[in-house]
Formats: sequence, C-alpha cells, structure tokens
Amino acid sequence: MAKRIMIAGAIGSHPLLSGGYSWVFLQYVLGLRRLGFDTYYIEQLNEKDRVDDDWNKTNFYASVNARYFRMLMQRFGLGGNAALLEADGPGYVGLSHAEVEKLAPDIDLLINLSGHLHLRRILGAVRRLMYIDLDPGYTQIWQEQYGINMNLHDHDVYVTVGLGLGSPDCSLPTCGIRWEKTLPPVVVEEWTTAERPGKAYSTVADWRSFTPVEWCGVWYNQKADEFKRIIDLPQHTTVPLELCLFIHADEPDRIELEHRGWKLVSPTRHTATPDTYRDYIFASRGEFTAVKHGYAAGRTGWFSDRSACYLAAGRPVIMQDTGVGRYLPIGNGLLTFNNFETAIDAIEQVEREYNRHAAAAVSFAREFLDSDVVLGRLLRLAGI
Repeated sequence: MAKRIMIAGAIGSHPLLSGGYSWVFLQYVLGLRRLGFDTYYIEQLNEKDRVDDDWNKTNFYASVNARYFRMLMQRFGLGGNAALLEADGPGYVGLSHAEVEKLAPDIDLLINLSGHLHLRRILGAVRRLMYIDLDPGYTQIWQEQYGINMNLHDHDVYVTVGLGLGSPDCSLPTCGIRWEKTLPPVVVEEWTTAERPGKAYSTVADWRSFTPVEWCGVWYNQKADEFKRIIDLPQHTTVPLELCLFIHADEPDRIELEHRGWKLVSPTRHTATPDTYRDYIFASRGEFTAVKHGYAAGRTGWFSDRSACYLAAGRPVIMQDTGVGRYLPIGNGLLTFNNFETAIDAIEQVEREYNRHAAAAVSFAREFLDSDVVLGRLLRLAGI
C-alpha cells in the first residue's frame, strides 16, 4: 500500500491574484503524486482571511476562498484528497473535518509549509511532522524578536529554503533549531514549453509585503528598497525590463518606476490563476529580480520558487545575490548581481549567448529543482 503524505499550505487563504502563490503548494502535491504517493492537501481558513471579490469580510461558504479552492480541486484533479477547513466553525470544502480527523492517524508524513496548519487535533495524530520554512530569516526574527507564534514547536524535522541559515556568513537567528536545507521543488513537466521566449525580462513581485524587521540593531527592509537601488537600470540596457507588480495605485514609486523605464503590467491579468501565471512566465524572456532586503543582507542563501519556474521553462534567471553561489553553480542559466554594475553585466552576459543560457536554465532545473530530486531528498530526511 502506498504511503500517505499530507501537505499543509495556504492556497485558499490567498485566493485573489495568487496564481503564483498557489504553485508554491501545488508543486509539492503534484510532485508527490507523481512519485506514486497517496497525497493529500489540507488547509485551515481563519476568519480574518475570508473575503468576497471586493476584499470585504464574509462567511465561509460565500467566500471567494471557498470558490477558488473548489476551482483548483477540479483543475488539478484533487477530488477527495483535499480539504479547506473553517478554523473556527464546521465549514469545509472537499474533505470534512470528521473525514480529515479520521484520516490523520494513517498519514505517514505531514509537511507543514511555513507552519500554516495549527490544528492540534490533526498535527498530533499524524505519524511524522516536517516543518518547511519558506521565509528564512524573517520566520526566525518574527519568532525570536517579536514573539509571533510561527508554529515551530513539536515537529520532527525542520527544513528551510535558506541554504545559508545557520552558517557563519548568516548572522540571523535559528531559534535554536538545526535546520536542514532544501531547494523549492518544481514539477518540470508542468513547466516545459515549446513557446518562443518574449522580449522582456520580467518578475512577479509585491512592492511592499513584509514590514521591516530588526535583529541585533540591524533593520531588514522591503523588496521595494532593493529595486530602488537599481531603479535607473532600464536606461542602461537594450532589453525591456517588466514588473508584474502588486503596488498600490497611489504609491508614488509607481510613477517613478515608469518614469525610469520599467514597464508595469497588471497582476489582475497575469496572476489570477495558476494557468495565467504560468502563461506569463512562458511569455517572458527571462527573470530579472531584486529580492527582499533580509534575504540579501542576511546572506540567507534564499532561492525563489518563482525563479525555479522560470528556469524549468527555459527562461534564464538573473537574481540579486543572497549568498546562493556558495551552494549552487551560478553563471550558466542562473546569474546573480549585487549592485547596479553587476546587474548590467549579468544582463549583457545572457544576451550575448541567450540560447546557451536558456538551455542551461533547463539543465539547472532538472539537476537541482526537479520535484523528483527535491522531494526524494525531503522524504529521506523524514525517514520515509
């Protein structure tokens, strides 16, 4: 009998313009299913996250959260293997509360992504628990400095996508936990395309997502601050630079970005569903992106699930350096920069030999990011 594995995430908690966010969790579900495991997906929906199409609070069954979750269940054939559970009531989509609780003792491993699942009656019943940290440095600072409950207790195995967390180069806290390291998985067959690349290097970004945080007297700021350091870049390169950007309509930076030559496109059009998000990446020439300040300044070795998708699609990635070059080969398909000049140089390198870098991007994805490889290692860490 196939082992049973459950993924806990936050697909339904972010139902509006979150096609890319959904892929973070879908890669695990689809990848484990591809490996032959009996795979389940579970999520609790808190009252504060239940909204209608206008972002107004509403009840569970009237929420866009429930509607979006049903759509994804049908789109990816999750059928009777997924549950969206009302955290403070009896509501559910897919498997009911009682069905999940009955199933829990037979789950060989529950992978709790970012600790999203807090339901003790389920966490306490499964055979083994793995915590995967998706926001290295921030997760630990929120817990240690600000006392936010990141749900770090009572897991059997702890893993982070911060390849440098806990190393001498990274001075950010570890919460006293020995963190194993992983890269984000990508189901390569879902991202293979024969479409010709577009003209623009792009990324999908939230201009101001995390509030700045402080650790040991150092403030770690937002992605907006990092993009501002290279805001004149479009005026110094011959290829278009595009941002599918979540930015408030009244944000002064929006006008400044466009004035400096960045092309801004609508998340409403490109990130409404996993399919529109994937189509957007397929239509790009590659990814060019700054990262959250904490990832770079903290030398976390963070690597993006979004960049994994670009690479698997054969789109070269140029990302701000997080220290990842200490752990992965860079320079072919994946390039990094740490200032204005090295950003220009990286773009020029890719453009001089675009076809070689595009082929190298696919090779990198297959060697390091393929869900068969990444998930296989995670299962070994968990003793499965």
